[in-house]
Amino acid sequence: MKPNRLLILFLSINIINYVDRQILSGVFPLLKDHFLLSDAALGLLGSAFMITYSLTSIPFGKWADRWLPHKVAAIGVAVWSLATVSSALAWSFASLFVFRALVGIGEAAYVSTAGTILSNAYPERKRSAILGLFNLGMPIGGALGVVLGGWLGAKFGWQWAFFIVGVPGLLLAYRAWKLPLRKQAVTEQQPRFGMDDLIRLFSKNRPFLYTCLGYAGISFAFGAIVLFVPTFFERSFGYSLEKATLLAGGLQVGAGLLGAPLGGWIADLWLKRTGRGRAYTLVISMLLSAVFLWVGLFMESFLAFFLSAFFMLWHVGVATALVFDVTDKAIWNTAAAAAMFVMHFLGDIPSPYLVGLISDHTSLLFAFSLLPIPMLLASFCFWKAGTYLQRRPA
Repeated sequence: MKPNRLLILFLSINIINYVDRQILSGVFPLLKDHFLLSDAALGLLGSAFMITYSLTSIPFGKWADRWLPHKVAAIGVAVWSLATVSSALAWSFASLFVFRALVGIGEAAYVSTAGTILSNAYPERKRSAILGLFNLGMPIGGALGVVLGGWLGAKFGWQWAFFIVGVPGLLLAYRAWKLPLRKQAVTEQQPRFGMDDLIRLFSKNRPFLYTCLGYAGISFAFGAIVLFVPTFFERSFGYSLEKATLLAGGLQVGAGLLGAPLGGWIADLWLKRTGRGRAYTLVISMLLSAVFLWVGLFMESFLAFFLSAFFMLWHVGVATALVFDVTDKAIWNTAAAAAMFVMHFLGDIPSPYLVGLISDHTSLLFAFSLLPIPMLLASFCFWKAGTYLQRRPA
């Protein structure tokens, strides 16, 4: 299969990936009324996905190394699509929690393999650009998921929202399964994920530890904001569900399409002047994101919300690149897996529940006003990571 056709297929799947992931955010108000849920319970539904997603990504990566990666990816797409469709049949909070956890398992199988498949399809000099295009699925799919969830939910009910967005993934799963790809050869020198590597990373590599903690700070704030921002716009600004989800989706896709590539370009340009360029880019972006979030909350400024999201999404690609900057190439796979694990378990797994819990006892506005704190902590951690890097040009 030609590489560009492969990219189009996997970009399409990645867009559906984030649509099915963020559909939950668009129907939050409907689920709250239907099941009589607290905000904390709504947050747990978001955490259900991230728990299984984090725990199963490494095992799926190992399975793909032993078998055909595109087959593993196809199975993952089918599993999460079936789980999304099944969410329409949820009869209780517990059943919906289980279905969302299954979505996380399926998406872990796909995310663990898709980047490797595309990297093998293109020459090394094009990989960064290709993976950047592939990751456009996050802002595009995330925005579509929020908007479709609100629109379909308001028009036809939350059950139909889950059902409709889950079906396309089943068709794409079949297309991925039929790809004419062969297993890549495994060399003796291929790095393995071992406990010794983990101990060495966290006990001896201080810049890696600070980078992981900074990444977790971003994840803590971003995970809660993405889930609750349509509900926040509905409650605090008095918008209808359809308008609130449309604004939230526009905010995400606009900030993502502008912020992600600009952040990467600035980080790479700064890196030419100093080895601390990427770390300093994250320091500034998270600081500005925190400030504009506070401005947006207390002045009810949509422009400030957009600027906060814009600077927040500078981290896409830059934070991952910093993980590689502070680790040896021989253990890059281990470093990436460990960073993702820490990012989720200290970040977007607990944050939706905690924000919901605080909202139940105070208000969603007050809960949101606390989120700049982990963003400022992330800025500090990236600054600490940068102090261990070289001042001279990379």
